[in-house]
Amino acid sequence: MSSDESKSSPGTSSNETTVWSESPVTAEEASEGPAETSTEAKPSGSEDGSAVAAAPSPAVRKSYTAPVPPDPKKRKKKSFGQRSTVAKITEIPVLIIMAFVIAVVIKTFLVQAFYIPSGSMLPTLRVGDRVLVEKVGYLFDDVSRGDVVVFEKEVFGAQTQDLPWYQDARNLVRELLGLPTGNEEDYIKRVVAIGGDVIQYSGQPRRLLVNGERIEESYIRGGRDAGSPALTSDDCRRLEMESSGKGCRVPAGTVFVMGDNRGNSEDSRVIGPVAEDKIIGKAFVIIWPPGDIGTL
Repeated sequence: MSSDESKSSPGTSSNETTVWSESPVTAEEASEGPAETSTEAKPSGSEDGSAVAAAPSPAVRKSYTAPVPPDPKKRKKKSFGQRSTVAKITEIPVLIIMAFVIAVVIKTFLVQAFYIPSGSMLPTLRVGDRVLVEKVGYLFDDVSRGDVVVFEKEVFGAQTQDLPWYQDARNLVRELLGLPTGNEEDYIKRVVAIGGDVIQYSGQPRRLLVNGERIEESYIRGGRDAGSPALTSDDCRRLEMESSGKGCRVPAGTVFVMGDNRGNSEDSRVIGPVAEDKIIGKAFVIIWPPGDIGTL
């Protein structure tokens, strides 16, 4: 073996390598004498049996430990952690956008919060109440008497105001939270008659008759209506309804709505029946303020 040849010591780990080097003893090292000699006499092959000292080792083995290279797995783990932190930061706006999109989808197709801006539904709903309106039920079921519904303002002939984009965005966010926008375009009333019903509202105090039967209305403010606008056969033509006896027949595909605060409600007694396809949904629960929380 040449003097430059190196060999790996067996039994060392993969991360630590011991290299042994072999070199001849120099004259200087020989003059100093062997590093270690044996004092034990060994049998000799000579005839007189004289003891012969052990010969010094022809070579001295020196060792050193090679530097351990850094573990590539640890480097990867560290860089992965750094990338993970950056990824988390960049994910925040993505999550916000996704949450906003989900909220818009829910508002558009499933459930929407509405702010009550007036007292036309007192005492059932007060100014400042927030209600949830579900929009799916009427896809599978018909509107029923007694339902509290939200319908579009255009029923009253009002035109939607064209606003700048930033105000539209502001109003959208406020609508998602059930907050007032200052430009409410929907109304909330109670259905008192459906398509095909004959309705009459008259007397002192006022009494509601549907198909000749008196309807008890415990939800009316004060428990009775002393003298709000009446509805008789004399009003049918004005409201584009068919006269039937002393009342008016509600056209098919429409509903007749009135506010619970009869003396302060602009409803079907003024605008006529509301088309069912103008109904946004059915209000089913008050969610704010805490003292008013309850079902409708």
